[in-house]
Amino acid sequence: MRIQGRRIDAVLFDLDGVVTDTAVIHEQAWKTAFDALLEAAGQGDRPFTHEDYRVYIDGRERLDAVRGFAHARGLTLPETSHGDTALGSVRQWADRKNEDYLRTLTSEGVRTIPGTLDVLHQLRLAGIPTAVVSASRNAGEVMALAGVGGLFDVRVDGTDALRRSLAGKPAPDMFLEAARRLGIAPKFSAVVEDAVAGIQGARAGKFGLVIGLQRASAEAELDADVVVGDLTELDIDIGPDSPAEYNGACELCSTDAESTWVLHYRGAVAADEGIRESLCTLGNGYFATRGALPEASADGVHYPGTYLAGCYNRLTSTISGIDYEDESIANWPNWLGTTFNIDCGEWLTTDNHLLRHHHVALDMGEAVLRRESLLEDSQGRRTWLRQIRFVSMASPHVAALDTRLEPENYTGTITVRATLDGDVTNGNVAEFRALNNSHLTECETGSAAKNQVWLRAHTRQSRIALALAARMDSATPVRNTTSTPTGIFRETSAEVTQDVGVQVSTIVALYCSRDRAIADPLSAALSRLTEARSFLVLLDEHRRQWKRLWHRYDLEVECSDNEIVRAVRLQLFHVVQCLSPHTVDLDVGIPARGLHGEAYRGHIFWDELFVLPLLNLRIPELSRSLLIYRYRRLSAAKRRAREIGCSGALFPWQSGSDGREETPQVLFNPRSGRWMPDHSSRQFHVGLSVAYNVWHYWEVTADFGFLASYGAEMLVENARFWVSLAVWDAADDRFDIRGVMGPDEFHDGYPSHPGAGIDNSTYVNVMASWSIRRALDAYTIVGRDDGVGLWAGLDVSSSELGAWHNLACKLRVEFLDNGLLAQFHGYGELRELDLDDYRQRYGNIGRLDLILEAENDSCAHYKVSKQADVLMLLYLFTAEELTELLAGMGYDFEPSTIPATVDYYLARTTHGSTLSRVAHSWVLARGNRRDSWDMLRESCTADLADSQQGTTREGIHLGAMAGSVDILQRCYTGIEVRGDTLRLHPQLPTELRSLELDLRYRDHWVHIRCNGAATTVTTSPSSAPAIRIDIDGQEFVMNGGESVSAAAYLAS
Repeated sequence: MRIQGRRIDAVLFDLDGVVTDTAVIHEQAWKTAFDALLEAAGQGDRPFTHEDYRVYIDGRERLDAVRGFAHARGLTLPETSHGDTALGSVRQWADRKNEDYLRTLTSEGVRTIPGTLDVLHQLRLAGIPTAVVSASRNAGEVMALAGVGGLFDVRVDGTDALRRSLAGKPAPDMFLEAARRLGIAPKFSAVVEDAVAGIQGARAGKFGLVIGLQRASAEAELDADVVVGDLTELDIDIGPDSPAEYNGACELCSTDAESTWVLHYRGAVAADEGIRESLCTLGNGYFATRGALPEASADGVHYPGTYLAGCYNRLTSTISGIDYEDESIANWPNWLGTTFNIDCGEWLTTDNHLLRHHHVALDMGEAVLRRESLLEDSQGRRTWLRQIRFVSMASPHVAALDTRLEPENYTGTITVRATLDGDVTNGNVAEFRALNNSHLTECETGSAAKNQVWLRAHTRQSRIALALAARMDSATPVRNTTSTPTGIFRETSAEVTQDVGVQVSTIVALYCSRDRAIADPLSAALSRLTEARSFLVLLDEHRRQWKRLWHRYDLEVECSDNEIVRAVRLQLFHVVQCLSPHTVDLDVGIPARGLHGEAYRGHIFWDELFVLPLLNLRIPELSRSLLIYRYRRLSAAKRRAREIGCSGALFPWQSGSDGREETPQVLFNPRSGRWMPDHSSRQFHVGLSVAYNVWHYWEVTADFGFLASYGAEMLVENARFWVSLAVWDAADDRFDIRGVMGPDEFHDGYPSHPGAGIDNSTYVNVMASWSIRRALDAYTIVGRDDGVGLWAGLDVSSSELGAWHNLACKLRVEFLDNGLLAQFHGYGELRELDLDDYRQRYGNIGRLDLILEAENDSCAHYKVSKQADVLMLLYLFTAEELTELLAGMGYDFEPSTIPATVDYYLARTTHGSTLSRVAHSWVLARGNRRDSWDMLRESCTADLADSQQGTTREGIHLGAMAGSVDILQRCYTGIEVRGDTLRLHPQLPTELRSLELDLRYRDHWVHIRCNGAATTVTTSPSSAPAIRIDIDGQEFVMNGGESVSAAAYLAS
């Protein structure tokens, strides 16, 4: 694109006075505040003027504005109030102005500037990256009220400035940060400003074009390259500088764009790059590598990352003078690094070549990532760059990248450089960048025989040794190998013409000291690399292994919406990449954000509750392994229970390497710029998830060895914890569980006691009762011993069994005045909150807790939920099971109240977690299949659409991905295992014409097909014992190699 004849690849806009017309409201709010200040200071005869606003306020950050004006009037104000300060503080006057401003803004609304909107829409249609740069901390709210949030790829505002210590305008810091996030060099970016300070900042940042939008200022004052009264006056030529959507020379453009097996990305939008990198991550259960471009570095837009399952490291950081220790999954050295130059010119980076065409395609069927780009350098030379990479599913320690370079309009010498880069940190999550994030140390490099180079290092605290060995395969010899303090690279050169290009393959092997059956990581990596054959042979082996996996995992979904079919495949694809057959031999849990980024520091939460039911019926040996991860950390869970004065085992809310509680003590709120206490370690219900998964694994597999050796002990220690935590109320002959948090997360305490937890969570109490009953069942199944077996070893006595039964029957359950299940004690006394009003003001209110904290309020006052809480019981149990369970606790529960319960809580839920729509889609399925399908569609596309506002770039949401697929697998088919019977009760939404899947149940492979006419179940030939199948009440006993069918159930 060209503006005023200059090449421009991105445009940065000031907000107030350029996009929105709120200057008058700002100025009036400042005048009200400063006139009061001047009156208090005895300067009431010299009120605040428009000239004061223009010189001292316009374009500056709020606190800087107060400081500047006070200094101009000879007033000295403290930063904050300590005791009695006659004139108040800088922060008090800034807050007073802000409150008045927001009050007026909310009542009067926000006007936009039409000419600017016209230009913004033109830029968006052309795919030109845009950013808004505002000193205001209210920028997000203002943009939401104006409805312009979707017109920008990046927002840098006053909150960012505070969080990242960016100097405000007239310093260039905020503009440079926006350009960095967009991935566009300042010299190729334009800035649109209407304030002197902003123009000065853009000038200082050396931006390619500075545009002044004139209000009352003169052109000379603004000192802009061009000054206009309206942006439509600009000479804007979108032209051919933007990457074309289609290019006949691009091989990817010739593929089937409608295939539900391929995810296409055309063009390059810097703000979406992090999302694409996460969704294009390739992995095999042992390790995964993000889909970053090989020439990219961690520059705020791109983020290369490689993560090995279970490899954590602990570091200490200082926040506000207090030391905090955090354990994080470590970012491994980058093996992808590949770049080139022409005739010894500049090396390719992500910002020094024009992208004439750019196309990335993720082939989920083959698990390969392809990229084709037409690049133009500063001399006009165009080169086709074609790359394909994979992380081998056939050989879990191997990955490979193939690069082809083809000149389009020149001849010369191309030099290709491939690098192993150990200069990496954990910088994927913005909030963590201020923390200590350098996890690797003792980096060494070297060369070996057969064209091999290597890099090895250690994690700083956990002392995990790691090694990478790499080989460059090319028709031309390697002519240069160079080591740096933190890496090593190789180069090869070739003469090229428009008919003859160059091709280079990088083969890499990765090992660490956690691996089994190796002498040391480096020798293992070098040995494996020596054995590795060519790129094409390795690729063929990898493809064949994925073909076998898809035969086991795929669902055949027939519906009119190809997008949801593609989304379902994408979710299954990422589940398998994180949790594959290679995971079975590893001591790892289920990281909430996969192996795709550093969100939540790679920790394990309760997501297994949504993941294992999917895996139980596909690859049960993997479920067993993931449950044993919990068993191996049972001692740590027992220690934690003792720390809070309880017996049994208390599993942590966040778990990492050794099972201790990893939940941080503070959480940063980007809306307020404040660190908030994090009390989510009170979510003791993780142990209930473990118990649920232990039991359901047993029901699906009848794995007696697991139950006797591992599962029963986990059930026992879970029961002991709840018995010791519960308090008996003699007056009511009921037990209470106090000081916990439910799945909701918004309520960590009562308004009068924040952070102290809530009492009698219905989810917690009902699940505790259920899990204790399962411990009693395990005692019966495993059988009594003679004083030397399992129960004697666990010191389980008959009196303890009686205490368990007593608690399971007498835990208290609270109800609302309308007869519905209450979320917790006192829930009915909380106030209602107008969520529609907040949606109009803020757009996405998923994290309402952060919004209210920024307003100096709290969710603790209101009947609002982040995600399903009470309704989780309907996710986990059928109506019949829940009715029976509550009856066993002494409560009459009427299933007819379920629809009203769903409606009540759904209306008060913000869906601040991706798991929320999974649970709600499930509970809606029996009563409102259309709404269930719509909710499932939102859940399936949550990461594709980045519905959590920027979180996908930090990793996928693994629990929601698995849970969404499980709605198709178990919910719509009505699959459940009870009484040694696999039961089916299909009720497909009308949008879903048919569904086919293969399940593994009790050593049988079972093929199920459901459609509107019938349900057919077929078993593969097998000598395994016969199984019982129930289809809508019709019972069958099936051996291997048999097929049965039953007419479809028609819902009334």
